[in-house]
Amino acid sequence: MESKLDVFKKWGLSEEEIWEAFRKYPGVLEASKEKIAAIMDFLVNEMGFRTSTITFHPTIFARSLEKRIAPRGLFALDLLSRGFIKDLSLGTIFSTSEKAFVQKLINQYKDKAPELLKLYEEKLESAVRGKYKIEPVRDGHKFESR
Repeated sequence: MESKLDVFKKWGLSEEEIWEAFRKYPGVLEASKEKIAAIMDFLVNEMGFRTSTITFHPTIFARSLEKRIAPRGLFALDLLSRGFIKDLSLGTIFSTSEKAFVQKLINQYKDKAPELLKLYEEKLESAVRGKYKIEPVRDGHKFESR
């Protein structure tokens, strides 16, 4: 557990922020060190979230980077760049069901941009093909996480 705390600390979180995230969602420390680092890297470096914002939504560490976080995050960045949304909300993007996500962020704009569903499917396919696959190391040997 100490090594997992160290991963969070490397991203600039204080011990107090980490324990606050743990109080909100004890499962935050069940994620592997590799998963924690990969999710933090994606959210901070690719999406531009502040590390402290992530601690307000610790259930994100229960989500799959490959199947949910990366495709939805990349899609949301596209929506932001096209002016369909004004800001990024961790809760809206990652914590809603697939049905609610499609309804709120795709179907809402289908009249203005009918290609959005196809764009989301492309992001999903791209992420699943492996760029965001986490391969934890156990005893010096890699294994796939699913």
